[in-house]
Amino acid sequence: MKKILFLFLVVSLIACKKESTVVEVGKPIPNYTFQNILNSTQTELPLSDLKGKPVILEFWATWCGPCIPAMKKLDSLQNHFKDDIEIITVSSENKERLEKYIKRSGTSLRIASDTMHTKYFNYKVIPHAILIDKDGIVRGITNPTTINKEVIRRLIATDEISVAIKNDFYADTLVKGKTIKAISNSDYTLELRSFEAQKRGIQYLKDIDGENNGIKMWTRTLDVLYKTLYDIPSFNRIVYKDSLSDKDFPFDKKHRYSLLIETSQKYRGDWKQLGITMLQEHFDIHAKTSIDTLDSYILKNVDNTITASKASAFGYSFMGSTLTTTKAPIATLTKYLEKFTDLPVIDSTHLTETYDIELEWFEDDPKTLHAALKEYGLVLEKSTNKLPIEVLELYRKK
Repeated sequence: MKKILFLFLVVSLIACKKESTVVEVGKPIPNYTFQNILNSTQTELPLSDLKGKPVILEFWATWCGPCIPAMKKLDSLQNHFKDDIEIITVSSENKERLEKYIKRSGTSLRIASDTMHTKYFNYKVIPHAILIDKDGIVRGITNPTTINKEVIRRLIATDEISVAIKNDFYADTLVKGKTIKAISNSDYTLELRSFEAQKRGIQYLKDIDGENNGIKMWTRTLDVLYKTLYDIPSFNRIVYKDSLSDKDFPFDKKHRYSLLIETSQKYRGDWKQLGITMLQEHFDIHAKTSIDTLDSYILKNVDNTITASKASAFGYSFMGSTLTTTKAPIATLTKYLEKFTDLPVIDSTHLTETYDIELEWFEDDPKTLHAALKEYGLVLEKSTNKLPIEVLELYRKK
């Protein structure tokens, strides 16, 4: 009996511990201590120290485009309500990067450089906000766009608040992907499916030789599927024909698809065309590449500061406004830059080698990008004339 009672107590304690670390609306917030507090006299901040005062936790990153306006908004709200509320912002980035943001933005918000919090605060998409009342009870999990003065007044008064719930892990069990079209033989497998809950992103496939032989794409609109298969860098290069517009490709479940392409060694060089053919056989909207004359930005090499890479292999990684490449052609850089411009980017550097490049800048301050490029002797400027650009035409099937 003693052994059974002991086991029961252990299981109960484990269950209680597990329950206390789950952030849910209507339940107490986990008693977590945030590390590396910046912009404050404190270096650590236990949430238990804030009992008796409403708290907003904001999870964000400097490379996240929507996070920056959210931070400015929360900074304004903190200054308005002063000591009546505590707003703590949390990022997994290093202290150096965050200190640069603090100096540049002049924010008054406390910022935690903390990589351990994700074990206790589950989210997939930032910005992500948690509203906690003075008793330590979670009153809302939401996008910071829903937080305003009235919401905070009600949070302070412990009144009922109404904000849109943000649940990055919710999956509608009634929405199940269905196979729309499938082809499978000894040479390749193609499958087009309808919207699939909780599946997103792109995965490039490789065969046993390490060569790219296909792709998996989830919950993409048709224009994005075409854009990817034609290797078009950005929407700046999409030209709509036959009275089409971006409104014909709404980001809703009805208009999002998943696509699988996987080929044998024989067809691995043709996997993109196989996917294009399948899409054009099923949809009335087709695509093709052409040349159009457009305004653009030009990337120039002004002083030959950049040197050829000595790395052994190609490498590419980026998170918003941070980029790292090894042994990469300049085309890799121009494609990256085009993600952040309103016009196509053209390579006019005449650089033919491969290069190692690290860029660290802030998306809301273009000067920081130009300064980062200047370190490599590169300049990005708008063209004085319209230039011939490769574009993707979307048109109706004739």
